[in-house]
Amino acid sequence: MRKFRNILLSLALAFVFAITLASCSKVSKSYADKINEGFKNGNCLTYQEVKDELGDECIDATHNNANSGLLIAVKGVTKDNYREMLAKADSTTKYEFLAITVVQGQCQNANYASGTLAEALGGIDSLI
Repeated sequence: MRKFRNILLSLALAFVFAITLASCSKVSKSYADKINEGFKNGNCLTYQEVKDELGDECIDATHNNANSGLLIAVKGVTKDNYREMLAKADSTTKYEFLAITVVQGQCQNANYASGTLAEALGGIDSLI
């Protein structure tokens, strides 16, 4: 009986840990609003700040040493696995994503959306 209880406790802790980890993502409407509000108020978040906040979910499609371009972040997709994920993606699974416009190192616009990986990342390789 004790062994069964320990297994249940372990599973519960693993579940709580997984939920906590999943909720850490900055790919959200509130983060897009924060970027847009900063631009509106003249306090733009920088390319580096946003890239650091988004972490591995950030795919960098900027040019000229982060002078201008796009940062794209898809919840649950990393810069290391996005090509593999895109190749296996179906047309029904939806992902949350951010597309952030960077101009002269300043994040000036962020769009939050939900869509397929093709909608989020289609054509990204031509920008990188």
